[in-house]
Amino acid sequence: MTGTKTEQKKLIGTVLSAALQLWLRSQVEGVESLKVHVGGGNRSLLKGSIPTVSVSARAVIYQGLHLSQVVLGSSGIRINLGQVLQGKPLQLLEAIEVDCDLQILASDLNASVSSPLLANAITELLESRLPLTEGTLENLQLRLNSDRLTLNADLITDTHGAIAFSLDSQLQRMSSTQLLLHQPYIKADPLISGTVLESIPIELGTDVDIEDLSISEEQLTLRGKIWVNP
Repeated sequence: MTGTKTEQKKLIGTVLSAALQLWLRSQVEGVESLKVHVGGGNRSLLKGSIPTVSVSARAVIYQGLHLSQVVLGSSGIRINLGQVLQGKPLQLLEAIEVDCDLQILASDLNASVSSPLLANAITELLESRLPLTEGTLENLQLRLNSDRLTLNADLITDTHGAIAFSLDSQLQRMSSTQLLLHQPYIKADPLISGTVLESIPIELGTDVDIEDLSISEEQLTLRGKIWVNP
């Protein structure tokens, strides 16, 4: 590669930024805007190690989940630089730790709940704990309030047809890998007049580290880390 070190760094930074944008877009179903900033010295970049990367994106759809705003940051990322400079797709050479800041509006939740990933997860989570011998949940809708989450749905039964079902619960951070529906209150007349269930843990997996969770009427905000594997 010819040119001054400054020119080389600028060229490599431009190529890596474009390659990272392409790679990130390939990981999601949709994104409205995406900005990537690559930082670092010549020596690290020339060795195929990206010292720092920051990403901001809006209106992201990942596996059917809608996210209004996503801010990511990572460091020490090893990639196949030689192949990228030849125009080939970017590949991670080892797992990376990513700092995440996710903002999810109430409208995002209701757009997401129609996705099989979230709808099936909620249905399986609740049906295993509901004091019912029959029925499936359909037409799920979620609403946010201060530190709380409300789920409304139709409980489809053989004997009573469609029954209005509601669940209201505090949503808390239980641990770095778990959220908690704290003592959810459920109602589905005439089958359930009003019952408080035992708290329900929500497992997020070992590749997630939730540091902070906050809920308002407008949005749910999650901050933490995820590990991304090659």
